[in-house]
Amino acid sequence: MKFLIWLLPVLAGLSNPVQSAANAGLNKALGPSLTILTVYVVALSGLVCLFAFLPTDSTTAAQPLMTRLQNVPWWAWTGGLCNLMFVVAGSLATRQTGSAAFTVITLTCAVCLSLLLDHFGLLGLKQHALSFPRLLGAAMAIGGVLLVSFT
Repeated sequence: MKFLIWLLPVLAGLSNPVQSAANAGLNKALGPSLTILTVYVVALSGLVCLFAFLPTDSTTAAQPLMTRLQNVPWWAWTGGLCNLMFVVAGSLATRQTGSAAFTVITLTCAVCLSLLLDHFGLLGLKQHALSFPRLLGAAMAIGGVLLVSFT
């Protein structure tokens, strides 16, 4: 079962360039507003179908909804806005930058910010100290952005 946990980020990573290209295609055909609406209608439809298969946490499920809502930290509400930023950016920029450049730029920015979030244990994450290999990996990712974007 632990294999499935590692498979999920692989699938998410593989879906990233497909999502950006698909959203760019929608944007070309529908324009930005209808593209964003379509993406979220399709996503919501998929979520409804997936709902029955998603695990539940029995400790929080027993709590009243208002209690659960009150226990959500302020920063946890920003996830949807972050997803919206990605969808908007992908649908508007991918056709001009290309899928590879868009993907490595977003991935590299994600890696660099993730190093800081991990190092300081921010947003409820387990703390992982910055190390030379982690910094070297980020530098290599930045080098990858330059190679993919400007060659």
